[in-house]
Amino acid sequence: MNKLPWKKGVLCGSFFLLLLGLTFYLVLKGQEPGQLAAALKQVNLPLLGVGACCMGIFFCCEAKNIQRGFTLFGSPVSFSSCLLYAITGFFFSSVTPSASGGQPMQLYVMYRDGHAPAPSALALLLDFFSFQLAAVVLGLVGFFLHQTQLFLMPHGVMLCFLVGAVLNLFTVILLTGAVVSPRVLPALGRGLMHPLRRFFPRRAADWEAWGKNQWKDLRQCVQCCRTHKKQLAAMFLTSLVQLTAYHSIPFWVYLAFGLSGQSLWHVVGLQAVLFLSVSSLPLPGAVGLTEGGFLLLYQTIFPAAILPGAMLLSRSVSFYLFLLLSGVFLAVRFLLLTWQTPVLTKTA
Repeated sequence: MNKLPWKKGVLCGSFFLLLLGLTFYLVLKGQEPGQLAAALKQVNLPLLGVGACCMGIFFCCEAKNIQRGFTLFGSPVSFSSCLLYAITGFFFSSVTPSASGGQPMQLYVMYRDGHAPAPSALALLLDFFSFQLAAVVLGLVGFFLHQTQLFLMPHGVMLCFLVGAVLNLFTVILLTGAVVSPRVLPALGRGLMHPLRRFFPRRAADWEAWGKNQWKDLRQCVQCCRTHKKQLAAMFLTSLVQLTAYHSIPFWVYLAFGLSGQSLWHVVGLQAVLFLSVSSLPLPGAVGLTEGGFLLLYQTIFPAAILPGAMLLSRSVSFYLFLLLSGVFLAVRFLLLTWQTPVLTKTA
């Protein structure tokens, strides 16, 4: 019997678990387990469970938008498969700088499931556009709701918000411009190629060829956007629900501590500002910045005595817990798929 798949599965699975363990060490090394345990003793656990359910809504909305994208490009996919792609994107976005590893790993899993690269990439592109647009809308709404508080914060907070808002808004405007006018992206590409040819003459030709191939796929996406406006509107609304559920987690932590006086939308707006401020910065899972930003922005929401515990609980529900669960799930699934993969043996 050929044991290569079993050995390969154990080796790759062990490496994956090592990566997961290293990630959690880096994430949690600055936290105090005793502080988290003390916070858990003070709260209403069922209300924390509501926050965990909001993360379930987050994943389901992501899966639904990916499924819609596949359907638009003529490649229907089951919801359960799209849920797997959403979990994959969450884990690898969380452990790579600027969430750069999420979509490549999603494409890999989609390819392994037998989906062609073009519809997979286009489905993810539509989902990304919808998500970014919703993040910008909620972030700007949150800014106007909390502008007085934000202007009193240290200059670094406003700088992070402005950088995050500009980067995300630039992405949205660029993709929207591509839909409105088919000349926008080609013109931008030609403009970028001029300095590249000057400073990188040997590699410019390869980059230009790569850009033309990408434009072919993007043009198909643009044409789809123009003819399926209702579906795109549904995707945007789904992304709004997805991010509203995600941003509401600090509110459920707030209620779990027995506090009152703050509305759901007040907390959602504040969290949307924090998310937009740190999501584009090059740190895996925005670790450190999100925690620090929470302690700054939520000073007017939580009493000082419970603010650190509230931060730990909020991040545990919205990040640490589901990072662990998604990593273990993907590792187990990878092992099972590897062991079940048939091996062709050579015959004499």
